[in-house]
Amino acid sequence: MGNGFKDNLKKLRKEKGLTQEELAESVGVSAQAVSKWELGSLPDAALLPVIADVLGVSIDELFGRGGGRPALDQLLSEELDRAEQDENGLIPDSAEGEKRRMQAAWRICHLLACVYARCSNSSEVSRMTIEGSGMWDAYTQISDAGGFLQAKLNEPLRYFLLMPQPDYDCGDPACPLFDPAFEEMFRFLGRPKVLRVLIFLAQQHPGMFIDGDTLIEELAISGPEAEEIIAGLLHFRFISEAELKREKENEKIYQYQLGCNLVSFLTFSYVLLKQSKNMNIGIQNRQTPFFRSSK
Repeated sequence: MGNGFKDNLKKLRKEKGLTQEELAESVGVSAQAVSKWELGSLPDAALLPVIADVLGVSIDELFGRGGGRPALDQLLSEELDRAEQDENGLIPDSAEGEKRRMQAAWRICHLLACVYARCSNSSEVSRMTIEGSGMWDAYTQISDAGGFLQAKLNEPLRYFLLMPQPDYDCGDPACPLFDPAFEEMFRFLGRPKVLRVLIFLAQQHPGMFIDGDTLIEELAISGPEAEEIIAGLLHFRFISEAELKREKENEKIYQYQLGCNLVSFLTFSYVLLKQSKNMNIGIQNRQTPFFRSSK
């Protein structure tokens, strides 16, 4: 039974980044005991579950019988699948199941943030975040040479963003973050009632079409204003155009095309306006600018 134990123990201990002394302290034995195990002796059977828990493996894996660790994507998939189910292992309905799945993904994201920040009590910090700590507009922000992680932890407008550091040169005219069309788009969005129209469209069923008269009636805007706003929305492809067949003259109708992008755009606009210093985790290890420029 012990043929593979000593080698597996040593390999798993090193993968976990533990010294013999640290493993011994976690298990409740002497460092000499761990040294003997790695030389070929076997621990007391009652210690095997403790050793396995410290190393984050099964007892079978300690003896090389686990067939390898499950892939991370498999573990996450199984966790999200379980989250959808009720106490009887059934999914009550698709909407409720999807909400449970999203909540599980949210917990995983915040645990990721804690682990990335090397919190010594990652699970506890993540649990407090999910359950709420009474803070208002509380954020996590971690920025280093690899990119940045940013999240708003509580209502309203919770979000989680993980962005690797872009490696394009923003001194180059081809840089996607400095497209000249941005200025045109922001000027259009800043015109009176444009955002009201976009929000109104986002409030409708995703498959619904509307006509210009609907905007005039529902939002109390003039016919010329509606025409100009519709023309701008079509220009930026925020809406699509179709025709409804009529006896005398076909009628133009429109469908919202932004999906969830308007929600994320407005959310990060909110972040710019309501910057908070209240951090659940705040780490700034960046030594370089956010935008790289050769000029």
